[in-house]
Order: sequence, then structure tokens, then C-alpha cells
Amino acid sequence: SQTANNYQLTHREKEILQHLTEGMPMPRIAEKIFLSYETVRGYVKSIYQKLHVASATEAVAKALKEKLV
Repeated sequence: SQTANNYQLTHREKEILQHLTEGMPMPRIAEKIFLSYETVRGYVKSIYQKLHVASATEAVAKALKEKLV
């Protein structure tokens, strides 16, 4: 299975993905890491593209299955 490095996730993207796997909603993630909601949304979109998924649920499933976080 691929490692996180194969997906070239940035440190920030991994951090956000980690929060998503904990079930944290995006507005709460934005608050926690001191970014705007729009910025977090941009990161999440980028994560979806890199992981080839279309939703947070899929991203989380893949992150856990492939131990990306």
C-alpha cells in the first residue's frame, strides 16, 4: 500500500486529515489551527485530489486503511 509520501501531502494537509479522522467538522478544524474556514476548505479539496476521493468520509476511510495519519 502507498505511504503518505506517495500522495505528497503537506504537513498541514496531514494535520487537517488527522482532525477529519477524529470526526472534527471543518469549521472546528479552522478554529483549532487558526485558519479561515475557506482556507481549510481549500486544503481539504487538495487532500481529496491527492487521495483521489470525493468526500471526507472516503478521505478518512483511505487515511485509516493506508495509515496516512
